[in-house]
Amino acid sequence: MRKNFYLTAALFIFAFAFSAAAHPLGNFSVNQYSRLEIEKSKIKLRAVLDLAEIPTFQESAAIDTDKDSSLSETELNTYAEKISPGYISNLLFLVDGLPIELRPVAKNISLPVGSGNLPTLRIEWDLIGDLPDSAINQIRRVEYENKNYTERIGWNEIVIGRVAGVNVFDSTAYGSGATDELKAYPQETLSSPLTERTAEFSFTSNAVPTGARLLQNRDGHQTAPVAAKDKFAELISVPEITPQIILFGLLVAFGLGAAHALSPGHGKAVVGAYLVGSRGTPKHALFLGATVTVTHTLGVFALGIVMFFASAYVLPERIMPYLSFASGLLVLFIGLTLFKNRLLSILGYETGAHRHDADSHEHDRLPENYTHTHGGSTHTHVPPQAVTWRNLLALGISGGLLPCPSALVLMLAAINLNRIGYGIVLTLVFSLGLAATLTAVGLVFLYGGRIFDSPALSDNRIVKTVPVFSAFVIACVGAVICYNSLV
Repeated sequence: MRKNFYLTAALFIFAFAFSAAAHPLGNFSVNQYSRLEIEKSKIKLRAVLDLAEIPTFQESAAIDTDKDSSLSETELNTYAEKISPGYISNLLFLVDGLPIELRPVAKNISLPVGSGNLPTLRIEWDLIGDLPDSAINQIRRVEYENKNYTERIGWNEIVIGRVAGVNVFDSTAYGSGATDELKAYPQETLSSPLTERTAEFSFTSNAVPTGARLLQNRDGHQTAPVAAKDKFAELISVPEITPQIILFGLLVAFGLGAAHALSPGHGKAVVGAYLVGSRGTPKHALFLGATVTVTHTLGVFALGIVMFFASAYVLPERIMPYLSFASGLLVLFIGLTLFKNRLLSILGYETGAHRHDADSHEHDRLPENYTHTHGGSTHTHVPPQAVTWRNLLALGISGGLLPCPSALVLMLAAINLNRIGYGIVLTLVFSLGLAATLTAVGLVFLYGGRIFDSPALSDNRIVKTVPVFSAFVIACVGAVICYNSLV
């Protein structure tokens, strides 16, 4: 009992503690670090390759040569030997335009534990190259480029090391690092990861020329680095599964899903804008939530299947922009359709209130339930547009189409730990939390929008244009999603 209590308490503290992603671009990232040092006759290069959980999973098939689902030290070293020549050949180092050959003097490969107890892959190389004779006594210009994994997203960092007796100046890179060789990332740059793949600088052992800019430390990284694991993925990797842990894990998964929906995106603005000016009901909001749940859960499972059977041919981070583009197209279509219908409705074309004849400009009579008298004035209210199940279905699919990478990592960890059933349930509950937030947003807008039905407001011209404007907002959101996915 006491053991369960401490375990539950630890999980509680962990779940609600502040944290950031261990890898700045998430579990898909391939991250690289280079540190260059110029000595009097040699150049030293420290290169680090850090693969997050999902790329490591993809490489596991190539590492596990005996297919026993275990990555032994021998297999890891063999893999490092295999990829080293190609990796090093893509580290281009030029002095005054002449290439310098780099040779390895040491290397190390390891499997640090990542989110959900899934392994990550880390390879470190210490390389050395010979400088031309008397190069250090003159002013030389260095060009460096890392051409490895250019098709993968991730953190790329270059640092220029200081050595006594050598002056480095006019450098495009900094003299200090930001991540302690990719071991911890500064919190304030997680949304804008470094993309340093090239560097240029000059060096000499003599005096620095007048007007030259000496090597500077990196600016803007004053806070302490952070390195934390994915809170949702960690739910599957608790030491022991008990009824209490399962119950608490489900509650946390629901809460994390709800909080995830409050982060930027996820269709909150679209849901609210859609229901403004519509005759929606709680039944519609619940249907919307159910659609988001099913779509998001199936999306996680589908991407997981792709990871298992086509990981050698398909990069999962390449799939995400296509899914985002499809989601954006759905939203754009809904927005444009609503904008057209609501604009025609407010002009009277759909209700017959203002249908114009090209010759006589005669007006048809309105249906009785749209024309009424109060306060001594006979007038009409433009009726709100009915909610269509087709639009709700498309809206729900767009909100759940893009699977959360954390949910994918959790599923991979569940398979790795042989806790597949628990992983499926956690993913489903996470999706329910996501859908619950969107449903709540829908209900708020649904009931909040009814204040515009009052006689005092319904004749206000600004109020009448709110549904049209909200439809325009939906279309704009869809266009922005499409644009961002293309970028």
